[in-house]
Amino acid sequence: MVGKSVRTVLAGVVLAGLVAGCDLAPKNDAGSADPSVTAASPTVDVAANSKQVCETTLAVVKKHFVAMADDAIAAIDKPVSAKEQGEKVRGHYTALAQDLRKEAPTAVDPQLRTALENLATAVEKRLTGPKATEVEAPDLDPTLKALDSTCGR
Repeated sequence: MVGKSVRTVLAGVVLAGLVAGCDLAPKNDAGSADPSVTAASPTVDVAANSKQVCETTLAVVKKHFVAMADDAIAAIDKPVSAKEQGEKVRGHYTALAQDLRKEAPTAVDPQLRTALENLATAVEKRLTGPKATEVEAPDLDPTLKALDSTCGR
């Protein structure tokens, strides 16, 4: 049980590390702004909005993955049943998907909005599969990396 908990903690830390590396600088340099984005929202600073949405999203993702890692670490000292551990993981993934869905409409940049929606969809898909109660989530890597890239990394 301890070996599985340590592996679970490591997986959570790796996922949190992946997202924690997100550089929140705007992805467009001064001369390469996407005219379709800026034309659609002339009164909104797209770069500032994207930076804020990326910061908020990073905090949300970190919060849920760190909570999963904290649960796994706590289970080392005070073991819980596999069912209870699975319910906690499922709860964190459910809350993550809900938080992403809530944040997506705040993104002015359609690419960022799509990246958030795609990650939420990937998390929701995970919740319907056989690995819904596992912290290790390599299936989320492509959508996490896409969000990371959209946020300017």
